[in-house]
Amino acid sequence: MYFQRIFFILSFVLCSFFLWKAWEKDRNIFTQSNVIKENSLINKFKTRLHVLKDSDVCIQTDVFNIIIDKNSGYIKSAKLLKYRDEKDSSQYLNLLRTDANYIFQMKTGFTEINNVNKLTHNINGIYNTKKKIYQLLPLHNKLIVPMTFITKNGIKFVKKIIFHRGRYDIQIKYHVYNNTKKNFKVRIFGECIQTVNPFFIDNDNLNINQYRGISYSSDNDKYIRFELNDISNNKESLYKRIHTGWVAMVQKYFASVWIPNIDFQPNTIYTKKINQNTVAVGYHNSSICLPPHSFKEFHSKLWIGPKNQIEMAALAPNLNFTVEYGFLWFLSQPLLNCLNMFHSILGNWGFSIILLTIIMRLVMYPLTKSQFYSMARLKSLKPDIDYLKNKYKNDPKRMSAEIILLYKRKKINPLSGLLPVILQMPIFLSFYYTLTNSIELKYSPFIFWIKDLSSYDPFYVLPVLMGLSMFIGQKMNTSNTFNNDISENVQEKMMLLTPFFFTIFFLWFPSGLVLYYLVSNIFNLIQQRLIHINLNKNKKK
Repeated sequence: MYFQRIFFILSFVLCSFFLWKAWEKDRNIFTQSNVIKENSLINKFKTRLHVLKDSDVCIQTDVFNIIIDKNSGYIKSAKLLKYRDEKDSSQYLNLLRTDANYIFQMKTGFTEINNVNKLTHNINGIYNTKKKIYQLLPLHNKLIVPMTFITKNGIKFVKKIIFHRGRYDIQIKYHVYNNTKKNFKVRIFGECIQTVNPFFIDNDNLNINQYRGISYSSDNDKYIRFELNDISNNKESLYKRIHTGWVAMVQKYFASVWIPNIDFQPNTIYTKKINQNTVAVGYHNSSICLPPHSFKEFHSKLWIGPKNQIEMAALAPNLNFTVEYGFLWFLSQPLLNCLNMFHSILGNWGFSIILLTIIMRLVMYPLTKSQFYSMARLKSLKPDIDYLKNKYKNDPKRMSAEIILLYKRKKINPLSGLLPVILQMPIFLSFYYTLTNSIELKYSPFIFWIKDLSSYDPFYVLPVLMGLSMFIGQKMNTSNTFNNDISENVQEKMMLLTPFFFTIFFLWFPSGLVLYYLVSNIFNLIQQRLIHINLNKNKKK
């Protein structure tokens, strides 16, 4: 009885949590939609293709279509060729863009330091390139794009942007040639610049950001984040010297990251407010003094792409933390690692979820067995409990005390069967965060009508089957447990209504999450049936 009551309470809390999450998402979309209505130009910027200008350099690899402005050397557009704006769209996802109402650019360049008053200014110039279009050829694994400009006083700056086949990390080599007769003090910088409140909203699930902001990692901080609005409203700022680390603009599935070279230490990471609606996060290295007629080489790395945890973790320490898994990240990450391993074998994320669910249920079998045995022992005490209830029906406190004494005499803990349920709650929530925040599972099909495990079942088959399996389990658990007491009959009806409420909530949950819960319920029913058969055999003996 106590187990069912607590299970009902936990079910209510869980349903309330996901209802709040759904309301929060709808509220955010509604707020952004109001902004759209106030701007009549929005539809033009959602569909407009970027037209190459004379100052543009186009770079195409197997994963990128990037446009660099020769006037500044900045990356002003980056399309990801393996991702679409929408699931069935013909348009590639434009992660970086430069429009009239929205700017998201990656800037890098050189800063000169005045030796007299320590003033600094960025060195701007028109870069020269040998070609207007660079393309990674089929038999090549590397593409190098050199960009050069020379100042009036003869200092030569060269940037070599290096792309690799199948990779989203970009290497940048900076060469500075001091061809003058004076010392020249210089440092390199990299920045991510983004509009805080864009006047558009993307309809696809790839670009609706549960979190859009700034994050960084430093020597003492593995992962820190804060919102873009905190920078524009002067609530937060960053200026920190680091020996290792990175800075990034992050969103739900993608990240744009600068990783300074550790050879020039310390580096400085910072944020700055460009105007009321535009902020920047970036880094600059320690200044280097070049003697006359000398040469210096610098390095940095840049990531523009999806939050692939394995690749990001190999690129820089703690970079995989940009994948937002909430307070249960320590469970979500191992779950994804297991799913990745199973997917490499099975080749299907849905079957990988089923296999992982079965393994977890087998691991938890001793607890499940203990749960059912505890419930069976509680059922055996039903006549004694009914006797105590009738005897002390006018004295509720005495009745509760006597029931507790009965449990102690029989060495039964009425809450012992609750442990498997408590353990499943964080696993369930971890699966939710894993499915909704991992780019690996986005647009991943299962079988037949399930085309995207991170989205809801379009025909609601899985939620209905899940609710049915939950109802059968509840029916088995409540049978022979309640008596004719009115309050307990009400409780029984409420318990049997729980699957209905869960089915309603699960209608719009990720189908991968519903699949996990359905398989878990079915496996639980099989275990429960086997345990009951074993109990009946023991009784006959």
